[in-house]
Amino acid sequence: MSANIETRRKTIVFIDQQKFELEDRPYTPRELLTLAEENPAETTLVLKKGLEKLTDLDRPLEIKTGTHFVVFHNEPTPVS
Repeated sequence: MSANIETRRKTIVFIDQQKFELEDRPYTPRELLTLAEENPAETTLVLKKGLEKLTDLDRPLEIKTGTHFVVFHNEPTPVS
């Protein structure tokens, strides 16, 4: 019947409270930072649960739906 119809699972993650619907596959912190329009050279992706810094930018992560990340900026923000 519909053997040629491919159903791909989606994974929903949040980066700094912004929702992203992604293909269900491993992603690197570099890919996720780029997706969130952050510069991987200037920021660090952090798993919100446990505040685990993901410093290996090219190590693929198995991501589950509902995972929350925050972005830390590596340089202090200047105060005017």
